[in-house]
Amino acid sequence: MPPARVTEADIRDWCIAYLQRTVDNPSIAIGPEANFAELGLDSATSAYFIVELEEWLGTELSPELVFEYPTISSLAHFIANGEGGIPDAGSG
Repeated sequence: MPPARVTEADIRDWCIAYLQRTVDNPSIAIGPEANFAELGLDSATSAYFIVELEEWLGTELSPELVFEYPTISSLAHFIANGEGGIPDAGSG
């Protein structure tokens, strides 16, 4: 469950932790500027990644986001700035 107010750093940290568990190549360093394509995320693995991220955030995201925002930092920035579908914590 995400914190009440998800920050860009929270999203970045979640993405890094998730990818460290799922990327099957220990020689690849996974940090904020890691590129999804270089990590081996294709259409199928990107879809799984986005579904897990959606569940953690409690919102709906487009599976194409990993192609539009190709790094962990750029994706986290996009989502944290309210453009990715995170509901306002004050509404509801």
